[in-house]
Amino acid sequence: MQKFLWCAVLLFSLSCEEKKVPCNRPAADQSNTFYDKAFVFLSQNNQDSAFHNLNKAKDIFIRNNDSFGIGKSLMNMALIQENSGDNFGSIETSLSAIKFLKEKDTSQHAVIFCNYNNLGITSNNLKNYADAKRFYTTAKRFAKDPVDQMMLQNNLAILYHNEKQYPVAISIYKKLIDSVGSKSEYYPRLLLNYSRSSWFADPSYNPSVNYLLAEKLSQKYDDDWTKDAAYSYLSFYFIKKNKDSAKLYAEKMLHLSETLNYPEDQLEALQNLIKLSNAETSKNYFDKYIKINDSLAAAKNRAKNQFALIRFESEKAKAENLRLQKEKDINEFKIILQKVIIWAIILCVVIFCICAYILIKKRRQRLISEATQKLQQQRLDFSKKVHDVVANGIYEVMTTIENQTDLPKEQLLDKLERMYEKSRDLSYEKPESETYEEQISALVRSFEADEVQIIIIGNDPDFWITQTPEIKENLFQVIRELLVNMKKHSHATQVIVRFLRTDNNFQMDYRDNGVGIDDSFVAKNGFANIKSRLEIIGANMAFDNTHQGLRISILWDKRS
Repeated sequence: MQKFLWCAVLLFSLSCEEKKVPCNRPAADQSNTFYDKAFVFLSQNNQDSAFHNLNKAKDIFIRNNDSFGIGKSLMNMALIQENSGDNFGSIETSLSAIKFLKEKDTSQHAVIFCNYNNLGITSNNLKNYADAKRFYTTAKRFAKDPVDQMMLQNNLAILYHNEKQYPVAISIYKKLIDSVGSKSEYYPRLLLNYSRSSWFADPSYNPSVNYLLAEKLSQKYDDDWTKDAAYSYLSFYFIKKNKDSAKLYAEKMLHLSETLNYPEDQLEALQNLIKLSNAETSKNYFDKYIKINDSLAAAKNRAKNQFALIRFESEKAKAENLRLQKEKDINEFKIILQKVIIWAIILCVVIFCICAYILIKKRRQRLISEATQKLQQQRLDFSKKVHDVVANGIYEVMTTIENQTDLPKEQLLDKLERMYEKSRDLSYEKPESETYEEQISALVRSFEADEVQIIIIGNDPDFWITQTPEIKENLFQVIRELLVNMKKHSHATQVIVRFLRTDNNFQMDYRDNGVGIDDSFVAKNGFANIKSRLEIIGANMAFDNTHQGLRISILWDKRS
């Protein structure tokens, strides 16, 4: 359960299961009406239209060569995506915004802070706590406003709470509470989170007194979000101590979250009520839970698809306009050229032809000489590589077959496959100093193209340091096989490869927005090869067919 994870958005704040908190809005650009319209739609909670207008505003900023305008448009688009549950899309958009924002320009620090803070929030949502901490640390450099600084410290405290470092979280909350004082409008929210971490750190601690105090103070500030959170914490605290009290606060939370139109907290309240009610009432609550949950999931999927569609249609229209403008410029140039310089064309052509003939002849002779020398050197280099890789590899296989009459078929195939891989890559040699994470990055970059964007998350030295060479080699081939499949079959434009480390396991997630696979899918060469390699290292592979595109999770334990 996470409450009050704050992000400084222009008209609203975002979080993972957080309550919305007012924030400062940077001044809009008067020359870009789409930018202003976006905030009108945000005030009406129409996020699709707000995203659409921000995307149009970004295009106008591009035409005006306004890099700051582009950056702040992308930053706000990323915030809307995070608020709609599209964490991966939000990360991609926020990363795109970074290159348009100038860190040395102090007037841009508020937007830069918000962008890095959003990257921290989305990483925290995805339980990628190391990246979240790194982004929060970067955001701290740009947090000049006291409210921004308090917001960032609160988010860090929640991150430490999620990592079960409760004493660190409590220490941060104490400093925040002392700095704002009991008269501040932020005091009830900080008191709630402080009391929750204290309880998690010491189960004998009773946080209910502070929960009730925060609920009472929230009425003074007309803060329904804090009151809703207080009901949530109270219900969770009493669920094993006093079921009547737990049920009472769950009912209050359900009623208030319905008023606030916040389905995530409606689901949380219903979960508790299902546990605490009799069979007949519990069934009614369960039916309501299913209905809200399905509706929420559908809404999030629609939002993700809508954001992607808006970006796609915008890029398509931009490309078409550029093509039409180019054709128009070419036609105008032809007309002017015909009217002004017809009489000089013949003379220019004659002079040009004479000069071109001389230059081309000399250049052709030089190119032939260079090509001949280069070809001779390539032949020498290639002959050496063929001898070192192919000849030696074949000799090794022949020797193995000769000396091991009972050689297993799989082992022989593995040797031939390695020799095949080396012979196929004869023209490429990896630097001796190249680390494994650099090899992974190089592999991913080799599949990137103008129409394909690939994001890699968690490819850090700490992730790979405990992996055996066998695991690294097989995972490298698995990733290559997935990317080859993406390139040949999936028609994907976005790919995310994520590496995740938990207490006892390692995990690699592959996701793209291509055509995916249907229920009749039968593993053939590529996926059969992936399955075989995963069996070698004791890893499990799971498909997720509930979303668009291909989603695969690969899990192996630390003892593999």
